[in-house]
Parts: sequence; structure tokens; C-alpha cells
Amino acid sequence: MSKIKPPRLLIEDWLPAAAIGVECMRERGSASALAPHTYLHIWWARRPLCASRAAVLASLLPADFPHEVFERLLGFGLPGKELVKIRQIMDTGYRVEGGFNCDRAFKRGLREDDLSKANKACKTVWGEHFSVIDPMAGGGSIPLESARLGFHTLANELNPVACSVLEATVDYPFRFGIELADKARKWAKVWLDRCEKRLAPFFPKKGFSLVHAYIYARTVPCPDTQFHTPLVPDWHLLKPKGSSLRVWAEPTVDKKRGIWSVEIIDSRKAKRTKEPPNATYNDGKGVSLFTGYQIPSDYIKAKAQSGEMHSALYAIAVKTPNGLEFQPPEPSDFKALAEAEAELKKFRPGWEKANLIPLETIPEGSKTGEPLARGIRNWADLFSARQLFAVGTLIEELKELRNEIVKSEGEEFGEAVVHLLAFIVDKFLNHNCNQTRFENTRGVVKGKMDRHDYAFKATYAELAPCVSGLGLAWAIDNVLEAYEEISKLTDSRKQIPVEISQGSATNLPHISDKSITAVVVDPPYADNVQYSELADFFYVWLKRTQGHRRPEWFSTYLCDHTEEAVVNVARHKKDGVPPKRRSVEPMNSTSDS
Repeated sequence: MSKIKPPRLLIEDWLPAAAIGVECMRERGSASALAPHTYLHIWWARRPLCASRAAVLASLLPADFPHEVFERLLGFGLPGKELVKIRQIMDTGYRVEGGFNCDRAFKRGLREDDLSKANKACKTVWGEHFSVIDPMAGGGSIPLESARLGFHTLANELNPVACSVLEATVDYPFRFGIELADKARKWAKVWLDRCEKRLAPFFPKKGFSLVHAYIYARTVPCPDTQFHTPLVPDWHLLKPKGSSLRVWAEPTVDKKRGIWSVEIIDSRKAKRTKEPPNATYNDGKGVSLFTGYQIPSDYIKAKAQSGEMHSALYAIAVKTPNGLEFQPPEPSDFKALAEAEAELKKFRPGWEKANLIPLETIPEGSKTGEPLARGIRNWADLFSARQLFAVGTLIEELKELRNEIVKSEGEEFGEAVVHLLAFIVDKFLNHNCNQTRFENTRGVVKGKMDRHDYAFKATYAELAPCVSGLGLAWAIDNVLEAYEEISKLTDSRKQIPVEISQGSATNLPHISDKSITAVVVDPPYADNVQYSELADFFYVWLKRTQGHRRPEWFSTYLCDHTEEAVVNVARHKKDGVPPKRRSVEPMNSTSDS
């Protein structure tokens, strides 16, 4: 670093904040508009790429750097003032023909002459060598944008799950480029074929239609009859916003035999107007189908704690040429579930011995109280029998395939392929556990992490990994498309991978004194996200798919819960002082990027 006192920096004097805000809105406007790193793998509170690039650039450039060049370097397709003006017109409700008529900022390429001006200006201020670090890098927005600018960049992160995300976001695209996705697709096809042969008997086909989702309800014994009764907060299967279309499951009860089934009512086909049945679960309380009496919330929790809460498949969503349709389960569906449960019992002892499925205990915490209160004690309990059998099969086949991949592709490149396949497992299990939900306004399965918690789901959905459905194929496409799109944002000829380290931001002994020019960081905010508690959901699986490659990251029982810089009053309950009276001392680090 230059010993000369640097001049005033751009970020201290000027920033087109309103225009940056417009571009951030464009980047986050819809699921289809999201930047690709956001759907590569779950990580929470990622910063928009445009804002991240602005923070890096403006922290290095002198205050007199030309504003129009800076805006082009941010990727603006129009001058900032014009972007803001168009947005203001849109906000009045007026339809602007062609919209902004330019691509989103993060997707636009960088002009060579603009990059040259920026590098020259930075070197004038800081000398020939300058470095940027994000010490709490999280999902990697800040280091990704710094590296795309061609700057020497370091990323540190406490959480091992985030470190794994960083590797695939700010390392592999620069080193391996899009070729890695091509190889991963080839091996994913081999993996899928092998899994399909094993899973075929347990996911029967539905004629020429593909299963979109299996929909389940939790059940508890009726207090009066002891027959299992479903807890359903809304019997609707489909009720699109702004449409008169309604599809719901109408329960039919045989009180003598203690069983129930459903009839599917579709407003497009119904011969008479009907209203959907009342909910049998609301605000923690239930209603018995067999008596109509209310079931107290304490009773439901007690049954869950004692292992008497079960689940029942009651509807199946299938994709047809006419759109999404629903049908009640058939005997073949119940037979497949029973056979999958029997198969799991056969394989589980061996899987447990080989440490293929996560039996780690769920710790007490701010967010984990929900599953613990309902008798879910370890991470494997977050999956139904068929779900756990399917994921266990994926893991087992991936482990066996790994040696073939490494032998064929070489250790470094081959392990990167396995890394992306491990992310596919994570993507699939996020949408295939008993914490998912079927969103009936859009007819989609929402992943476990669509919210930052482990809230109890009275009903949940299951994907068919293969054969009758395309759950695994969807996860393969989703992850590898994200990686491909990230690779397209980079230019490995001129950019270098980010240097990644794992550990607390309060102790970075591997970094030399006075070697960092700019620290650009978006730290965690209070109790907004409990990173380690949520990341444990993925950690226990990544430990089994990536622990061999990164033992220094995955050697602990679970993620580090004590060193992250978040407010978590659950950590202070054991000393007997009410949490609300405690002043929470600052801790160390994890990420919010």
C-alpha cells in the first residue's frame, strides 16, 4: 500500500443511490429475474450484485472519478437519472413501452476502456497492488463482484456451508468455467439412471402424466375415538389469485371403520356450487373428522412428542396437457409407501453404520424449538420414510460414483463435479422433506427454506425424484443452470479466483498486516437470520458428501453456533436470567452477504 495519504474516495462524496436502488429492484423483481448465484444453493440475505459492485468500486476510486464511467462500470444501460425517472413513471401505474429497454445491470458486460480507467485510477491511489476482502462473505455477492472487476479479492466466512457455496460461486467459475457444468451434466445423467433403477418400484407411474407433488396431512389420534384424524389448515389444492378456479379435497369419513378418504372437487367440473370444508387445524388446535370436537393444542403437541403424530397421503397433483390436475391416492400409491418404508428398514442399519444419514441431534435454539416441540429430535426425522429412503439412495449412489468421476476427470476437476452434484442433493432435499408446503395459490412445492425458520407444517408435499416425477432432474437443471449463468458473468482470461478462508472474522492470521486495501462487508443484522441454526439442515448432508474433501470445514458435530455475530437469546436461557433482560454481548462473525 502507498504510504501517501490517499485522496478522498468516491463513496465519501457521491453515489447514485437511487439508480442503484432501481437496479436492485430489477435484480430482485421476480424469481425469473434473480441473479444466478441466488439459486445455486440456499444462503440467506444475499446482497444484490449491483449494490455490491458499487460498494467495492466506490471504496477504491478517488472522488474525482468520472461519474458517467462509474455508472457504466455498475452496468447501467442508461444514465442513472433516466433509470430513476422511468421507475418513477412506472410507480404511478403507467405502462412504459419496452420498460427500461436495457438489460439488468449485473448481466451487462464491462467495457475494456472503462475497466482500464478504473484500474489506472485505483493504482494511482493505492499503488500497483491492492486487495479487497469481505470477512463475512456468506453467499458471495461482494467478492463475486470484486473479482469480476479484476481485483485481487479475499473472502472469509465462519460457516462451512457458506464456504462451500463460495467455492462454487467465486472460485470454480473463474478456474473451470462453463466446462464444469458440461461435465457435471454428463455425470448427473449416470447418477440419475442408477438411482432410477433402485427407486422405480416406489414411485409408480400415473399413466402418461407426471406427478407434480404428493400432498400429505399430519394426523393425530382423535381424543374420543383414537382414530387418526387429519390436521388440515386449508383443504384447497388450487385457488389462483384473481381467478374463480377452485380445487379442493372433500373428506369422506367412515366413522365405524375409523377411516377417511377424499373426493377432489374442481369448480370447472362441479355440477353444483359447493363450499370447501372447514379447516381441521388452526392456531395450533385441531378438529376431529370423527366427532367434530376441538382437539387442544397441548394434546396435539403431546401426541407429536410421544411419536403418535403420523402423516397421511391425501392428494396427488399431476401435470397433464390441460394443466395441473389432482386426484386422490390409489391403492398402488399406498402400497408403494409401505414398500418404501420396509426398504428403508432394511437399508437403514447399514446406512447408519456407514454414516450416510444424519442422526445428529437437533440442538435447542431460537428457530429449532418448533421441531423439538413436536418430537423431531434428529435431522433424519425431518424426512418421511420414503423421502429418507430416496435421499439415502442418492447419497449412496453419489459416493459410489465419486471414484469413477475422479478417475475419469482428475482429482481437482472431478471433485468439483462431485461438489456440484452434492448441491443438487441439497436442492432436492430442501424441496423434499416434511417441512415443505404445497402453495395452493400457485400450485408449487415451496422449499423448506422459503422462510427463515423451522415452523411446523400441518400439511407438506413430496417430490418424486424420478420415474413418476422429475424431482431430481429439476434439481439437476436448476443447480447446473445457475452455475452456467454465473460462469457467463465471468471472464477467466482477465479475472482470478477469489481466495477463500474459513474462520472467525476476528482472527485472520493468514492475512499479512497492511495487505488489505478495502474491507467491504455487509454484516449480519441483529436476530434477522439465525444462520448456523438454519445451515445445520444442509451441514449434516454436506458433511457426508463433501467432508472427505474439506475435513477442516466439516469436522465438527454441527455448525459453530457460538461465534457468529447474531442476536440469539436462546443461548442465554440456561443461566436462569430471562432473555429479555439480558444485554447480548457482541460475538464474532458469520455472513449476511
